[in-house]
Amino acid sequence: MSNFALRLHAYQNNLSDKENELAQYLLKNQNEVSHSTISELSQKTGISTATISRFAKNLGYDSFQDLKINLVQTDTDDNLFVEISPNDSPKTIAKKTFASNIDALRATENTLNDVDLQKCVELILQAKHVGLFGLGASNVVALDGYHKFLRTTIDVIYVEDFHMQLMNAARLTSNDVMILISHSGENRDAIALAKLAQSRQTPIILITSSANSTLAHIADITLVSIAEESRYRTEALHALIAQISIIDALFMMTAIKTDRKVALEIRQEINKTRSN
Repeated sequence: MSNFALRLHAYQNNLSDKENELAQYLLKNQNEVSHSTISELSQKTGISTATISRFAKNLGYDSFQDLKINLVQTDTDDNLFVEISPNDSPKTIAKKTFASNIDALRATENTLNDVDLQKCVELILQAKHVGLFGLGASNVVALDGYHKFLRTTIDVIYVEDFHMQLMNAARLTSNDVMILISHSGENRDAIALAKLAQSRQTPIILITSSANSTLAHIADITLVSIAEESRYRTEALHALIAQISIIDALFMMTAIKTDRKVALEIRQEINKTRSN
């Protein structure tokens, strides 16, 4: 599956009928479209240039030209998310697993942009408290973020139990920020957390694999993790790796702007517990 198809999968919910019609045409004619102008594509599909332009923006591209460039880049890439065969050797399976993870990270990295990332950094650095929330497998990502941000001066909040997460969310204010992780963006409990934060005017940074989900429409900033399902592996596992990497990037972007002496002191305390 190409990078364009993966991105389409992440953004597909809530596309209009015309946009879905355009998406199917693009999937079948990637090479041809990569050499067409927006006017030529409009004539071939009978879809207005305004709809085509809006479609590109809805998929997270800056413009139709940006979408075309992506089509060119991915048209020749036949190795994305290579399927594993029962006849593969252990080494081959390991190689394909690593390759799929790398592809998920590359595809996710391509969805990120400076504007959203800078807004995230500003929200986190200015927040009185940063709450990390996630349910199920997403809770693993939240815990990983909590572990990382504890090494900074940022006052970070995390609990595993959903009802305790609700209690923590109820304590957030407009001076705090919620980082919410949800693979589908449609989890009922995650939506309850987001709506509670929204009612308290708490900014929400969402990390999800579904860019047009219910949660994406609630969140202030949405960072999209690209994932692909295969025969032996659910897309959620690819998403988990991509989401942990997004958390790691947010940590690095904010940690570099905080007091490094705190991180050093924490490391020194941890080192005291280790044997020589």
